[in-house]
Amino acid sequence: MPQKDMQLIEKPAAGKVVLEPAPGTPALSGTGELTYRCANCKTRLLDRVTHQDVFHGDPFDAVKCPKCSRYNALPPDEHHHH
Repeated sequence: MPQKDMQLIEKPAAGKVVLEPAPGTPALSGTGELTYRCANCKTRLLDRVTHQDVFHGDPFDAVKCPKCSRYNALPPDEHHHH
């Protein structure tokens, strides 16, 4: 299963959608083949997700890592517009 690192970003502005999973729990998990990790500490933030889960489910701007508290966004090259 491919594992990809997310991209560290500054704290998103007010009004942005930030997923804040509980420690030891990914923000999203599914039955796909992609796992996205925190770019800082490699904690799994989006576990076994599909492109559909990430880009066509509920939109979000960032994920706050429950382990190191850094903010992560999907890498720009991951956004495929159809």
